[in-house]
Amino acid sequence: MIAIFLDEFHFSTLWNGGIFLFCAFMIVCYFFMIPSKGKSSMLHITSFLLGMIVLFLAVGSPLNIIGRLTLQAHMYQIVGLLFVASPLLVIGWKPKSWISQKIYWIKRTLLFIRKPVVAIILLTVFFYGYHLPFMFDIARIELYWNHFFMLCLFLAALNFWSAFFFYWPNNRVRWYAMAIQISAFLPYCFYGLLAGSGIYQTYNDPAVFLESLRVCIPVDLQMPDEFYIGFLPFDPVYEQQMGILIFLFSIALVSVITLVWSQRQFKNEKVL
Repeated sequence: MIAIFLDEFHFSTLWNGGIFLFCAFMIVCYFFMIPSKGKSSMLHITSFLLGMIVLFLAVGSPLNIIGRLTLQAHMYQIVGLLFVASPLLVIGWKPKSWISQKIYWIKRTLLFIRKPVVAIILLTVFFYGYHLPFMFDIARIELYWNHFFMLCLFLAALNFWSAFFFYWPNNRVRWYAMAIQISAFLPYCFYGLLAGSGIYQTYNDPAVFLESLRVCIPVDLQMPDEFYIGFLPFDPVYEQQMGILIFLFSIALVSVITLVWSQRQFKNEKVL
């Protein structure tokens, strides 16, 4: 059914050219325009490129439109953005991170927001600010609010992972911070898993569902209402539970991998 839906749209609608150009521009900057403190290793280069690919797939691919059909697809976006692209980009960007140390007020601000408590609060606040039912439904029908929350979530994730890898040298702090961050997501996950109905009107109410789809589809490509309503048979409760289970499993897996890897790779490194 989703394949039928996607076949109705142009390539330029399914694949966001603006996001692609942004990713391409950042790659050019990474290699040719931003001075580096030291020579980038193959690990840094590979990590950065993979991070840009995942970033594009999360917000610039057909997954962005499919995420308006089911919460499960939206959760794939969130996992890709916050727990795959962000840590990969942070690891890859490390050799060039010294630029932020040149300007005093930027350095002081970054030192503050990278404190464990502040970094956890920022990521948690923006996650809940976006995913509380009434805010999520508003954001999905107001494109600029949706972009605002996605951008803030992404920046908060970059801040969390940069602090995690390079500003929390004590591995015990990393373990505690990660445990607290995962625990902060659990109330949302339990609420979604135990709810007897869909928690978002975006995936339940036909009127909100239609508005959510229309804001991301060019006017000249929009179909009759009946075409879109045909996709509402997706069971919102099942999709909701599957999406949250994917989210929980993914963050647990990424957390274990990053904790073990960071302990080995950065045990004796100094903060840049």
